[in-house]
Amino acid sequence: MNRVLQLGLTLVVTTMAGTTSGAAQGASFGLGGGLTMPLSDYSQIDNTGWHLFGKVDFGVPMSPVTFRVDGMYAQTTAQSTTLATTTKLAGGTADIVYHVPLGVPGLKPYLIAGGGLYNVNPGGGSETKFTWGGGLGTAIGLGPLHAFVEARYLSVQLDPTPLKFAPVTAGISFGGK
Repeated sequence: MNRVLQLGLTLVVTTMAGTTSGAAQGASFGLGGGLTMPLSDYSQIDNTGWHLFGKVDFGVPMSPVTFRVDGMYAQTTAQSTTLATTTKLAGGTADIVYHVPLGVPGLKPYLIAGGGLYNVNPGGGSETKFTWGGGLGTAIGLGPLHAFVEARYLSVQLDPTPLKFAPVTAGISFGGK
């Protein structure tokens, strides 16, 4: 688990340090949190939980596409009253974000898809596996400060059955254009 967090932090720091001042002006940062809803087989084991979320978006000039690096820490609890276990999820993804052109000032809907690594710790041992996902969201606001709301589907490729969940996140983004 520590290696995954170290790798994620190293990636973010290296990316930020390597940007030029012009590119840094196009970056935006966001923090948020929300509900983590287990799906499929996972929903038969755990209840809805919570998560904390951080992101860095890098804009592409004159394009509706941005690139994102994000990280999340989430917890869900077992449905069983005899097992007081907590499942912990920690990881991040690198994503492509497509901003849907809309003629409404201040409203910026988007689609997101990408992949990364997540560590799953159901209270015993933990595993770190490839994760892919996608979703949609919208940013609301003008200038450098935006509120955002997004819903995603994430699938951690555990063997034999992937762990699937849907984080619904609300937060604030700042910076960029």
